[in-house]
Amino acid sequence: MSIKIKLPFFILLAMLCNFLLIVGYYHFYLSTQISETSNEVQEELQKETDRISAELKNRGDAVARLEKISETEHLLILVQDETGNILFQSGNKMGVKFEHRASALFPFQGKICILQIIKGVSITNLSAFQNAHDLLTTELGIIFIVLVLSGVYIYVRYAKQVVSLQKKMERYQSGIRPERVKRRDEIGQLQNRFADLTDALEEEKQKQDRIIVSISHDIKTPLTSVMGYAERLKKKSLTEEKREQYVDTIYRKSVVIKSLIDDFDEYLSYHAPSSLRKQLITVEQLGQVLQLEYGEELRERGVPFSLKIGCPQVKLAVDLSKIRRVFGNLIDNSLNHRSKTPLEISVVCKREDSSVIFSVEDNGTGVKNEEELRKIFEPFFTSDKARTFAGLGLSICQEIIEAHGGSICAENRREGGLRVIFCLPEECGTGRHLINKKNS
Repeated sequence: MSIKIKLPFFILLAMLCNFLLIVGYYHFYLSTQISETSNEVQEELQKETDRISAELKNRGDAVARLEKISETEHLLILVQDETGNILFQSGNKMGVKFEHRASALFPFQGKICILQIIKGVSITNLSAFQNAHDLLTTELGIIFIVLVLSGVYIYVRYAKQVVSLQKKMERYQSGIRPERVKRRDEIGQLQNRFADLTDALEEEKQKQDRIIVSISHDIKTPLTSVMGYAERLKKKSLTEEKREQYVDTIYRKSVVIKSLIDDFDEYLSYHAPSSLRKQLITVEQLGQVLQLEYGEELRERGVPFSLKIGCPQVKLAVDLSKIRRVFGNLIDNSLNHRSKTPLEISVVCKREDSSVIFSVEDNGTGVKNEEELRKIFEPFFTSDKARTFAGLGLSICQEIIEAHGGSICAENRREGGLRVIFCLPEECGTGRHLINKKNS
């Protein structure tokens, strides 16, 4: 459950617990104490009323005496006849919310009347009662306990976890990777995202290490040959024919080294963030570009090339030079992995939802297993162990396609060979001009 839901729920739960404790305290203890206190006050007031009634019997100054008692003791005194008419009143009920009443018969002005004495308690004086003190003290105690328990819960459940996450971040600087947790709130999500980030960083580090090792290995082999032949050139006994042969070999090995460095520079240029120079082009126009660029060349090399377009008028916003490089790398990959069967290459295009799906297929050697199939887009990975060095072509393809907002994957064909599938988002806008077919 989310923290933004848990905290309000916890606050409401604390308020509910406070309310239930106060109600329970009042119901099972305080109400009994209030009832006993009220009975005691009522009994005392009744005794006081009986005493005043007895004191005023047959006295001529009863009115003055009642007024004095009302004023000094802050009482409301009423004298009523048998019909309920008020014959005398002293004091008032202003501000009185709770009251006790006591009555007694006594002679007044030659009649037997009812003497009523009312003792009121205002809200402002309510705290003077011990019961109010008990209630206030209990409420303060409950609030203190609830706050302490809430503080402990919040610390253990949230603050302590944040501190723990901070320590894990500090330990990661020493090489200790954080573990994932099962909690689903924001703190758990934060820690799991941090764990994902460390996994990604470790994977990127391993990827960089593999690149460095691969470059070192692939450069070392031709470079060793260059050094060896250069050492032989120092011998004065070499014939001119041998000398030219060694120089040619050194040149060829240098070309291999330069080709590897060029591939790596190209990979870095595509891997680094850069702005795409997009332009609108229909799928049909893109197909014409591919046919002009690769169709004749592949036929001259004895490789049939077919192009099937199922959505010719759909528009794409692409950097044409980079997309051409994608197809070029995929076709080169097919040429480098041909089998004994005569090689055939085909490009199929169709529209699905708001994307255009391209697949480049061949009948070459394919990829041996699923593990290698998942790794073919990694830099310097190759499924062909006989190659002198691994390439970066498929990695560059992935960088270009993802930069266009698409995705790319590969699968083995049932008939044999490899199928590379990538998608590009369809362009719905019309703000750019389509490229000129003649300039394609």
